[in-house]
Amino acid sequence: MSIQSFTIKKGVNLHHINTNKFKTTSLGFYFHRPLTMQEATINALLSNVIKRACPSYPDTAQLSRRLDELYGAILDCGVRKKGDLQIIHINFEFINEAYIANKQGITESVFSLAQEIVTGQTSFSEQHVMQEKESLRRLILSLINDKRSYANMRCIEIMCENEPHGVREQGVVEQIDEISQTQLYQHYKDVLLTSPVDVFICGDIDIDWVRQRLEQMFSNTNCESPHYPKTQIIKAANQLKRVTETENIAQGKLSSGFNTGINITSERYPALVIFNALFGGGPYSKLFNNVRERLSLAYYVSSRAEAFKGYLSVNSGIEVADFQKAFDEIMLQLKHIQNNDITEDELSAAVLTTVNSIKSIADSAAMMEDYWLGRLLMGSQIDFDQFVEQVKNVAAKDVVDIAKDIVPDTVYFLKGKETQSA
Repeated sequence: MSIQSFTIKKGVNLHHINTNKFKTTSLGFYFHRPLTMQEATINALLSNVIKRACPSYPDTAQLSRRLDELYGAILDCGVRKKGDLQIIHINFEFINEAYIANKQGITESVFSLAQEIVTGQTSFSEQHVMQEKESLRRLILSLINDKRSYANMRCIEIMCENEPHGVREQGVVEQIDEISQTQLYQHYKDVLLTSPVDVFICGDIDIDWVRQRLEQMFSNTNCESPHYPKTQIIKAANQLKRVTETENIAQGKLSSGFNTGINITSERYPALVIFNALFGGGPYSKLFNNVRERLSLAYYVSSRAEAFKGYLSVNSGIEVADFQKAFDEIMLQLKHIQNNDITEDELSAAVLTTVNSIKSIADSAAMMEDYWLGRLLMGSQIDFDQFVEQVKNVAAKDVVDIAKDIVPDTVYFLKGKETQSA
């Protein structure tokens, strides 16, 4: 499934995913910011505050009632990390008017509401700002308390030290109290003036009408920086980085980072995707069947290839005493692939599962938007069908070549305190 793209004005682009598969229409606004320690927290806070109210509905309860009146329209805001970018997203989902017996201008009403929320904010309530500060604080602390995610996050921070990608997209607790109501609103205005924005519309809709409506919505904004912030491939480490930290946990968390040197723009990317599937992408993978099942060295183990920065991570939960055995077995399974120790069944399972995963993207408007957003950011406009064909054409030799070029970068181990049992 392909997309149509239109330039609304400098720095504002519209992308239409034309489908009648869903009974709802999805509208998403994506503002692109460089990921920096100085700005990550305020961007995360802005995404929380902006969904609380707007000029016509200055109270959260009023805004909620208005969404209910629009046949249960959904508003969702947040931040995402893609490569070296932090993306502020504002998403609406609303019913397609074709499924309403008495059409009442739902689409126009949603766009009017979107205009107020996205580009028409005149101030932020001090109460809303204070409440969302606490919500952001709880969210950041909850991420730290989820030790499985925390270990992976720490591994990436160490691996990408001194690079934008190493910054946490939700920001840090220490900066929250420094942000004032006035600063936040000024930052909102700065975001409108300095951020390239992609607008996605997914559904069966009159795209010419949408274009005209967006021209009105962005008529008072002039993007001074119309180009995406650049993402660089992760820098190669001079030597393997090993970091061990201690927390009040019973189960050790081993997170390893590998440099692949390959991102979504590379001709070798499909082979990397298959390598990842074969290495640790599912229950048919070498890591699952050997580290977890055969040797019982891990409670869980999986790998993930990052599409933008050129690295792969392996995450596992292990007994503290099994750290070296688990790490050695992970490296041994990589060695097996490098030596072409791959059965036809393993390769077929990796390809089939990957193909089904790509095809399933078309079952979700949100997943389609995320797929195309990533492709557009990196200048690689390959649709689902093309990607499927690329994956199907990956041979065992291609996977072996990928494995041979993978270099260990970081080993992060989070273990329990000495007084606790492993």
